[in-house]
Amino acid sequence: MAKTSLAHELRLLLGAALCATLVSCSPIERSHGYVPADDQLAEIAVGDDTRDSVVEKIGAPLTRGVEDEDAWYYVSSERRTIGPFAPVTTKRDIVAVRFSDAGTVENIERFNETDGQVVVLTARVTDPSVSELGILRRIFGNVGTPSAGDFLGEGN
Repeated sequence: MAKTSLAHELRLLLGAALCATLVSCSPIERSHGYVPADDQLAEIAVGDDTRDSVVEKIGAPLTRGVEDEDAWYYVSSERRTIGPFAPVTTKRDIVAVRFSDAGTVENIERFNETDGQVVVLTARVTDPSVSELGILRRIFGNVGTPSAGDFLGEGN
């Protein structure tokens, strides 16, 4: 009788350990940043709206142009962590709002990644693409790479 009870307890313990292992490996999804929705972007009038009115309509940008403030970038990303593995960026979207020298909105573009390439998904005007693609390449170049916070154990 003692062997049956011990075998039963071992099976229960093994089952509990297996369940705990499976639960610890379930993915953790995290979202970061902010990208305005298409209906919010539709409220911005190219040629009429200024930096102040853009902030009122869609909020302040995550980052601004590298050398000047002629382009504002709204960035959103999603990351997935499974078990003990490093987080992986699964999605990244960018909206670029470009301003003219007069301070009015000149162009609005939405970017996404496809096979690691920067692709323009929509553009409100036919002007050349945002000239500061260097920042876009830096943003998309970090897809899947750990940040300093990952090594310091900070929650992302």
